[in-house]
Amino acid sequence: MIMDTATRDKLLAQMRLKPSEAQLEILDDPSRYKLVAGGVRGGKSRLAGAYMTLKILESIADKTANPGDIYWLVAADYERTRAEFNYIGTDLGNLGLLGDMSKPINPGVLRLNVCVCGEINCNHEKIAIKTKSASDFKSLAMEAPSGIIGCEASQLDLESFWRLEERLVEKRGWLMLEGTFESSLGWYPEKYIHWSSPAVQKTENVKSFSLPTWTNTELFPGGREDPEIIKLENTHSESWFMERFAGVPSPPKGRVHEMFRNEVHIQDVDFVEGVPVYIWVDPGYSRATDSAYAVECAQIIDGQIRIFDEIYEQEKIGAEICQIAMTRSWWNKADKYGAIDQAGAQHQAMPSQIEVWQQETGLYLNPTYVRIIEGVERFNTFLKIDPIMKEPKIVFSPDCKGVISELGGGPNPFNGQTKVYSWATDREGNVLGTTPRDRYNHAVKAITYGLIHEFGHAREASSINPREPSISYW
Repeated sequence: MIMDTATRDKLLAQMRLKPSEAQLEILDDPSRYKLVAGGVRGGKSRLAGAYMTLKILESIADKTANPGDIYWLVAADYERTRAEFNYIGTDLGNLGLLGDMSKPINPGVLRLNVCVCGEINCNHEKIAIKTKSASDFKSLAMEAPSGIIGCEASQLDLESFWRLEERLVEKRGWLMLEGTFESSLGWYPEKYIHWSSPAVQKTENVKSFSLPTWTNTELFPGGREDPEIIKLENTHSESWFMERFAGVPSPPKGRVHEMFRNEVHIQDVDFVEGVPVYIWVDPGYSRATDSAYAVECAQIIDGQIRIFDEIYEQEKIGAEICQIAMTRSWWNKADKYGAIDQAGAQHQAMPSQIEVWQQETGLYLNPTYVRIIEGVERFNTFLKIDPIMKEPKIVFSPDCKGVISELGGGPNPFNGQTKVYSWATDREGNVLGTTPRDRYNHAVKAITYGLIHEFGHAREASSINPREPSISYW
């Protein structure tokens, strides 16, 4: 902040806030974009409320504010903005600057009674703070806020983050994202890691912070050595403790496709009429938690594979999956081609999955043999950034949550847990063996069948006998 220390301390005292050293560091940092990974009960909501109040007062003091300036509190739903909204209302009230204040949700609006001219109760339009729900996309449009706080931002999806960035462009607004890690997968921990880089901080004017639970010494007077903190550490896994209480991501070790990054590979892609659709399938029959029936829908545009839609279901037979596919808005608007796991040709005392798809939809799926390690290599070649186009060769719609979860980009859509296609590893994260675990990979396998069917193997593999017993297949 530009605000001098004496003024800041005076305002904080009037707001009845005695920040911790960790909170002060965040308040004083001048970065335009900030991400605060807070431990449970670490004081992130209280900090966020104070930050917005101080930023607004700073804009008035340095005469960068304008009548009618708007600020947003954004969360996955209105309820999750309640704490920050109430803190700001209390702070403004303690400062004698609160004009009117609605109920805190659906949506909530706060207005200051002081104008940008410095006068109280003048006729200029007053600065307003509004709550917004990311579940209502219309609420994230039209206005140009001067600043945004993402409340419990780890529960926002990547598309919502993109919308917030777009809204801030007009007024070159500031952004604070605050929330506890729900897992170490997804755009939020990825942003944390990216914004932790000194080089990125310098070039992009961003910074990430951890606000551990134990920095809240009002609740945990012993700090890091508080008995309650020690108890939590001893009764939870290391990764859970680091995520939830230390505010530090703990990504799973041994991801098969480590090149995958949300920021790079998730893009706002959709069905394009007039372009063929490739339907790539891996049937999952088991009721086990690691099973899924995966259908990945792709188009190839300017040499780039775009996974624009998927069906990712449990406990559904092939005929039910076909019916879901035929309800998609694009189904009757495109020429369709397909590939499927070699097992799709097997009958097992009932029609094969190839026959089911042909009977139900009229689409023939080509059975594809893939040696596991060849499949891994082939998929990785498409994750690479094309040196000429500066784009990856494959991208995914944010709606394709099944394949994104398997690649390590988000939680499992069935149970919300961290479930990733991975290698077996030891405690230090060293890879064991030469074959990944055959789990949490149905969507990845479906795409791999398609890539190899359309483009061949990554290296010379024409001499491979698909029935050779020494070769491992999915």
